[in-house]
Amino acid sequence: MAEGLRRLDAYSLELFGEGAEVLINPDVAHITKALSKVQVRARTNLLTAEEAVAVFRRVAQEGESSAHAGVKDCPRSFKFGVSSTVIQVARLTDTMIACSIGRQQVLPGQRGVPPVSADPFEHPRQWLKEIVTTFWTRLDERQIASIEQRAVSAAMELAARQAWRDTHAHGAERAGIKRKLQLQALFRSTQPVYVSELTLALRRIVDELQAAGEPEVTWRAFQLRWPSLAVRYKRDLLCVFRQGVVRRQDLAEFRVGSPKYHLSFTTWSGAQMVFAGTQIVFQVCSSQLSTAEGAGHRSTFQLRKALREAAERSPHPVTVETVGWFRVHVDDLHRLVFIDEVQSDVMEHLLSRAAEGDAAAQMLAKELADWQGNGFSSVRHWAAAIGYRVAMHSEESAAAIADKTKSARKWNVYYGTLIKRFGLAPRTCAGYPATIYVGD
Repeated sequence: MAEGLRRLDAYSLELFGEGAEVLINPDVAHITKALSKVQVRARTNLLTAEEAVAVFRRVAQEGESSAHAGVKDCPRSFKFGVSSTVIQVARLTDTMIACSIGRQQVLPGQRGVPPVSADPFEHPRQWLKEIVTTFWTRLDERQIASIEQRAVSAAMELAARQAWRDTHAHGAERAGIKRKLQLQALFRSTQPVYVSELTLALRRIVDELQAAGEPEVTWRAFQLRWPSLAVRYKRDLLCVFRQGVVRRQDLAEFRVGSPKYHLSFTTWSGAQMVFAGTQIVFQVCSSQLSTAEGAGHRSTFQLRKALREAAERSPHPVTVETVGWFRVHVDDLHRLVFIDEVQSDVMEHLLSRAAEGDAAAQMLAKELADWQGNGFSSVRHWAAAIGYRVAMHSEESAAAIADKTKSARKWNVYYGTLIKRFGLAPRTCAGYPATIYVGD
């Protein structure tokens, strides 16, 4: 045996392993064989080969740090403990994956705990302890040293991030107070609130019906008069139509369930603005971007974690839950709330990964695709509340802004889509570099 290596003999493995099978860099055949060996005398709470292989692939192919299956809780009312087959797979280093398969017993009133539950990048010391405790019977000294090196690197990175936060905390607090005062002035004593596209549209429809003296409208007539809205929100709207008819009052009182998005605000006074001054940034946020939201879902957790890390590094006005933002200039001369920028780092990232075949990114991109319509409605609602109209760039006015990113695709995806959907009309306003689009 090579110098510096430490291996247990077969008897010691059986003694210390307590019936568990531990594998280093296994393949599917190794895992199915180990599973059969562990379950040869077991009768309850078994794992199938498919379940075990799926856990292995979550780490080996889908990039999760660790994954498990088979962990059970034991209700307090049980007289005896619960035994189950538990598989744990974890990536130890860039070139090493470990797998443990064994029977776990949980006593009445206790919750089952996976052998490895700590995140190596968030809790590196705890992760190292759990890894070594779970897989030590098959690790030699050099392998343990490489795992320790990974944990130390992660701990140093974590400490560096914390030191950066501590260093900037005081300055960030002072900047936050300044932003708060700026926002209070820019809000014109009227706090913007989140208003969904459907809610805002129905308010306008109710006003139209009232002006025309129509107490109700049929679903067929609704589809003809507001076709785009009827297609995009058919499921929600049909809930209030009874036998193909809805009363105007019912439309006025209609409320969507839990809001899909919420707003947060910051200020902007940097480059790429049509006029100098301080602007409001409407951040359209979603709790679906929270890392915790994806816990337990093998494909979404890593995606949300990547989005969170990208947000933390971003120079743009975002939070970790910001889907996209509207940067607006309050034009008192023309009484306009002018949208100087519409952008989404999250959607750009999701669309890029979706194009590569990432199923989780495809699903999340589809789910969040309506962020801009709802964000625009919130800006438009606030503009009306202060007696202003909403406005946006044309391609010509946007192109005239120094250093502004020129992208035909982004124009079509963001600005052009909103102009068409909300019926903004071209208008020439003194001081703007070219024609802009203004709402009614």
